[in-house]
Amino acid sequence: MTLARASLLGLTVAFLSLTPAYAGSWKFDVENKGNSPVVEFRTQEDGEWSENWVDKRIEPGDTIELDFETDEGKCTVRTQIRFVDGTYFDADVDYCKANLLEIYTDTLVWKAAE
Repeated sequence: MTLARASLLGLTVAFLSLTPAYAGSWKFDVENKGNSPVVEFRTQEDGEWSENWVDKRIEPGDTIELDFETDEGKCTVRTQIRFVDGTYFDADVDYCKANLLEIYTDTLVWKAAE
């Protein structure tokens, strides 16, 4: 290995060691395990609900991927789910840990990466 190549390799390793192990955004899957289509998925920040994250219904049995497009901010975020019949509920989700959200008729279960 040449000296220049060894130096470049050393710089790359040094740079990677300074980079956080997790960088990017909070991506997660949402699976509808309930009996009714989900028509709204909202998150709350500073007491205000976000716009609806989904543009199509999440049918029972369907899974979609959502992305905060950031990895900054509070990890635990109040999340609201609304069904096609107008019923809804909300729950806290730790998006720093969650990689799968399972929606049931009246509850939301989040699971961490294994």
